[in-house]
Amino acid sequence: MHDHGLVRYIFRNEMRLTNLVIYLIISIGLTSCKPNEMKIRMEQEENQIVQICQEFAKKADQLEVKGCNDLDYKENGFIEDFNKLFSQYCYGKQNRTHSGLNFRQPPRYSNVAYAKREIIEKKSKTRYQVTFEKEPKIGSIRFIIDKKHGSWKIIRFETFLGVANQRKTEAEEIWRKHRL
Repeated sequence: MHDHGLVRYIFRNEMRLTNLVIYLIISIGLTSCKPNEMKIRMEQEENQIVQICQEFAKKADQLEVKGCNDLDYKENGFIEDFNKLFSQYCYGKQNRTHSGLNFRQPPRYSNVAYAKREIIEKKSKTRYQVTFEKEPKIGSIRFIIDKKHGSWKIIRFETFLGVANQRKTEAEEIWRKHRL
């Protein structure tokens, strides 16, 4: 009987050791996968953010072109349509009035479609900066986008003005902030 007790004791400890080894293998395996999964999620999130900026720019430009070409729409329908678009893609003040609009050609955000490259910078957990860089850079547009209540929305846009302090080793870019 004494031998059976010893065998059971060894068997239980071997099982515990085996379970521990299996647990460690699984933990190490999952841990090594997590950076890849996080990288994929981050890339997906960044793609979603770029897409939000592109969609907003395209739809806002379409509304501006329509308002530029149709005086009745400009006077009677544009503000309501823009406010709907604004609430879908942006945070901030709505109730857009004609005083803040140019109705210019090309439209305000048209350079987004012609950008040579997109630069996305994560500023914090809840803020990204998306730059649509054009050649020459003077036509570049930058969107600042925040996450509130679980969704990403644009808070403002900026246009590239030029470079300051050109005599220093690192020149500082100047961006003009705009209302949406």
